[in-house]
Amino acid sequence: MVRGIEELPAVFSRNKGRPGNGSKLLAATVSGVLLTVNVITTPDAAQAQATQPSILDKVVVTAEKREKSLQNAPNAISVLNDVQLETLGISSLDRLADGIIPSLRIEPNGTSPSSLVIAIRGNGATDPGQVTRESSVAVYLDGFYLSRTQGLSMELADLDRIEVLRGPQGTLFGRNATGGAVNMISRKPSGEFGIRQTVGYGRFDEIRSVTRVDLPEFSGFRLKLDYIHHQRDGWVDNTAADQSDFNAFNRDALRISLNWQPTDTLELEYGFNYADTSETFFYHQLLVDNIGIIGVEPGRQRQTRFPIVPLEPIVTEHMMHTLTATWRLSDSLTVKSLTSYRELEEELNNNFTGVLYFNGLVVDKDIDQDQWTQEVQLLGTSRRLEWVAGFYYFDEDASDSSQDLFSLDVFGLLTGTPLTPIIPPTTFNVFAGADVPLRTIEANAKSVAVYGHATWTPPVFDDRLHIGVGLRYTNDDRSGTRDQLGVTAFDLSTDHLDPSVTISYDLADTVLAYAKYSTGYRAGGVSPRSTTFTPYQEDEAETFEIGVKSEFWGSRVRLNAAAFTTNYDGLQIDFSDPDNLIIVETINAANTVEIDGVEIELTVIPVPGLVLGFNYTYLDGDIPLQPNPLADGELTQFALVQTPEHAGSLTLDYTFEPWSFGTLTAHLDVTATDEYAYVAFAPRSQVLDSYALVNARLTLADIPVGNDTSRLSLSVWARNLGDAEYIIFGFPVGVPPIALTQVFGTPRTFGFDATLEF
Repeated sequence: MVRGIEELPAVFSRNKGRPGNGSKLLAATVSGVLLTVNVITTPDAAQAQATQPSILDKVVVTAEKREKSLQNAPNAISVLNDVQLETLGISSLDRLADGIIPSLRIEPNGTSPSSLVIAIRGNGATDPGQVTRESSVAVYLDGFYLSRTQGLSMELADLDRIEVLRGPQGTLFGRNATGGAVNMISRKPSGEFGIRQTVGYGRFDEIRSVTRVDLPEFSGFRLKLDYIHHQRDGWVDNTAADQSDFNAFNRDALRISLNWQPTDTLELEYGFNYADTSETFFYHQLLVDNIGIIGVEPGRQRQTRFPIVPLEPIVTEHMMHTLTATWRLSDSLTVKSLTSYRELEEELNNNFTGVLYFNGLVVDKDIDQDQWTQEVQLLGTSRRLEWVAGFYYFDEDASDSSQDLFSLDVFGLLTGTPLTPIIPPTTFNVFAGADVPLRTIEANAKSVAVYGHATWTPPVFDDRLHIGVGLRYTNDDRSGTRDQLGVTAFDLSTDHLDPSVTISYDLADTVLAYAKYSTGYRAGGVSPRSTTFTPYQEDEAETFEIGVKSEFWGSRVRLNAAAFTTNYDGLQIDFSDPDNLIIVETINAANTVEIDGVEIELTVIPVPGLVLGFNYTYLDGDIPLQPNPLADGELTQFALVQTPEHAGSLTLDYTFEPWSFGTLTAHLDVTATDEYAYVAFAPRSQVLDSYALVNARLTLADIPVGNDTSRLSLSVWARNLGDAEYIIFGFPVGVPPIALTQVFGTPRTFGFDATLEF
C-alpha cells in the first residue's frame, strides 16, 4: 500500500495494494536514472567545468576485465559515477535499496541489518546470511570478491563508481553470479596534493564526516587516505530504560590507497579497507494478529509496544588487504596479478520483540570468516582481436556459533502472566519442553577456475561486426560440520563449464546492437537450520538477451535497452517449517523456473543544464508447482522473491548559469516499485505492497574561499520527501498465518552537508 505520496498522480492511490495494476503504477511513475553530469575532481577542473552540461559524458566500465566505453560494451550494465553517488547520498550499498537502479533489488536480511539481500532481475537468495550458502549476485570491491553478505552495509570511502552487471556473469566473474554482479570501484590516488572534507547533519541526529587526503607523488609513490564516520540515532524509541533504540547505526570506515610505478611498464596498487559497523535491529510490527495477545500496530510506529529487553547493537568488523600488480609486457600484452585477504567478524543479538509468537526469540550469534583470493590475468590486444585469459583461486574458512534465547513469556507458560519479560533470557523452549542447544557451524570452501574470453572483428561489413566467445571451467569443494546435540558433516564437490557467446553489430557510429547467450551457476550448500543437514545442489542460469546501445542528437540523448529470457534449473528455494519457525530448509526446484524481462535506460539533455533520466524494468516470472518435502512431496505453489513486475525511477538534474559566488544545482528523483513477495513459500508468503519514494538535493558549489584553489560546497537534502510508509521486510507466521510481521522503511529524513576542498 502506498502511503504518504499524495503529491504523486492520483493513479497511485487508485492502485494501492491491488495485484495486476503494475502498468498503472508504471504510467504514474515512469522512471529514470543514470543521469550524466560533469565530474568535479579538482578546483581547476571545477572552474573549467562550471558551465551548464550540454552533452553526455563518456562512461567507462570494466565488464570485460578491461576499461571500455559503456556504449561499446555488449552487456547490460548500469553505472553510477562519483558525482551521481554524492548527489544521491549513496556511500553504502544499502542506500541503493530505494531502487534507483530498478533491476537491482537490495533489502535487509531479516536477521541482521548489516547483511543485505541482493537480487538482480529477480534472482536473489532470501537467507544469504548462512555461512554454508552462497548469494546469486557476486559483489566485488575494486575487482575483489566479497563472499559473505555480512558487513555489506558498511560505509565506502571515496567511490569512483558502482557498476551493476545484469544477467549471468559466469564466464568472467565465475560462480555465484547467476543474477549478475556488483563492482564497487574506489578512486585512485592522483599524485597531487589535495584535501576534501565533508561534514553533514540530519534528522534523528544523523552525523556524517568524510575526509579525503591526497598526497603529492614522491619517487613514483602515490598515497591517498580516506576516512568516513556516519551515525544516526534510532527512529523507533525503546521504552525500556538503558536499552538501545531500534534502527540506529554507528559506522566508521578507513581506506588506504598506495600506488607505485617504478617503471613505465610496472604498476603496483595496494589497498587496505577497514570498516567497523554497529547497528541495532529492525523493529518488527504485527500487521495481522489472529491470536491477539500482542496486538496489531497499524502504520509505522515511532515507539515500541512495550519495553524490549535486551536490545544490543549488532557489531560487524571488516578488514581487507588487496594488491594488484600490472605488468605491461608490450603494447599488445599485459599481465595482471590480483591478491586479496579478508577477515570478517560479526556479533549479533537480535530481539524479534515477540512478534513470532515464539516466546520472545532472541538470536545470539557470532560469525567469523576469512578468505584469500588469487587471480592472474593475461590481456591481449591486436587490430582485430581482444582477449583475456585467467586463473582464479578462492579459499574461505567460516564459523557460525548460534544460541536461541527467550526473553518474553508471551503466553505466561513460565510466569503465569502473559507478556512478562524473562530477565535474563533463558535457553528453555517452553514449546519443546527442553533447552535449545548451542549450534556451531564450521565451513570451508575452495574454488579453482580457468577462463578465457575473446572478441574478434572479422574483415567484413566495414569492421562493424564483432563476435565474442568465452568459457570458464570451475571446480568447487565445500565441506563443513554442524555440532548440535551431535556432530553432522557434509561434503560437496562440483565441476562446471560456463560458456558465453556474443554477436554485436555497429548499426551506426553511435548505435550498437547485440545478441548474447550466457550461463552461470551458484554453488550448492546446506542450511544450518535444516533438520537433517542434508546438502542441496548448485543451481544454473541460462540467458538469451538482445540489446541496443545508442547515442544521438549530438550526444544529448543516450538510449540503452535490453530484452532477455532466463531459465533456472534446480533453483535454490528457501522456506521455513510452518510448525517450527527456527527450522529453515533449502531445496532445488524440480521444475525449470523462467524469468523474462525488458530494461530501458534513457538519458536526455533537452536544453543546456537540464539532465533527465528514465529507467524502467519489467519482469515476468513463472515458477511451476514444486514438490514440498515438508508436505510429503505435495505439489505446492511457491513465489519468486524480489521480482516486482514493474519498477523504475525518474531523475531530474538542473545546473543553473554560474554566478560569481558559485554554481547552483537542483536534483530530484522518484523511485517506484510494484508489489512483490519477500519469502518463497506461497501459502505463507507476504506480498509487500507497491510504493514510491521521492528524494531531493539542492547544492551551491564552487564558492570561493580564501585563495584561488579552495572551494566550498553547501547542500540541503531530503530523503523520502513524501514520508511514505513502506515495507522493507515481511514474514508470515504459521499455516494458516496466525500473524503477519512487517518492518517499515525509514521515514522522511532531511539535513545539510558542507564540503571544503583545497
